[in-house]
Amino acid sequence: MTGPPEGRAATPTPTPIAVPSALAGLAAHDPKAVTALRTMREDLESRSSLDEATIELVRIGALVALGAPEESLVVHVRRLRDLGVPAADVWSALTAVAPLVGVPALIRATPAIAAGLHDSTAP
Repeated sequence: MTGPPEGRAATPTPTPIAVPSALAGLAAHDPKAVTALRTMREDLESRSSLDEATIELVRIGALVALGAPEESLVVHVRRLRDLGVPAADVWSALTAVAPLVGVPALIRATPAIAAGLHDSTAP
């Protein structure tokens, strides 16, 4: 790895994210695959000029747009809360992508985001 693009400071080492239970089958079949995914995430984050909280807010938008499972949203919302990001900022990330993702995606994502904000226990 060569580091962040010229003129950008490296982001501190990303906070670990628990492996979602939905990946248990993949982890049992090929534990190195899960490690490779984690390493890829950490390498790309370290190249970004964005701080960890901003990266997570961007991820929330992407997860909503993709129709990600509830477990994914909850994990990333909890990570934001652990980073000290106010609930208002998490909701703002959702409203920022609303015109692009549409009402059905918002309806699908809102309960998971609320669950992540109201449950402070890590997965």
